[in-house]
Amino acid sequence: MSFVQIMGAFRLFGADVLLLALGVTLLTSLLKKTVLKSLDAKFFVPLPFAIGLVLYAVYRIIATGSFAPLASDFFFTLEGGFGCGCAATLYYVVYEQFLRGKRKKANPLLPLLDFLPASVREEAADALYAAAADLEKAEMEKFFRETLNTYCDPPMSEEELSEIAEVLAEYLASLQKK
Repeated sequence: MSFVQIMGAFRLFGADVLLLALGVTLLTSLLKKTVLKSLDAKFFVPLPFAIGLVLYAVYRIIATGSFAPLASDFFFTLEGGFGCGCAATLYYVVYEQFLRGKRKKANPLLPLLDFLPASVREEAADALYAAAADLEKAEMEKFFRETLNTYCDPPMSEEELSEIAEVLAEYLASLQKK
């Protein structure tokens, strides 16, 4: 869904449902990270709807000052609770798709390549790390020598490149064993 489609879906709900859904989203997230973190992910699909139903029922009981929302107005309460769950799910989708930053895993080679120019250091680290997964240690050293030679400025001697490639290959091999 695009951002515009999601915002259009929010128009279906009233202000009370949207505010309660924000609380449902926060409560669901809190429960997922604390008390219920060991449960299977399938359990979390109906959770916002169940919490939404309970919170909306409590809200309606407080707003009317009676237990009528659980008796004569039960279907209105059920509809509002389901709406809270739907809106809470939409809040979560907006957060996941548009707000949460994409975290890139740190490349373990980056700190070891400080002898390369800063402008190419990250590109070189990514190239070396990506290729290392498919290569044996001896092949890795050869590839590292050739690749580092293209990124070095000023150029390094073959002996220096060999030593650096050997250290980097050994380092990555030790990481892959873990």
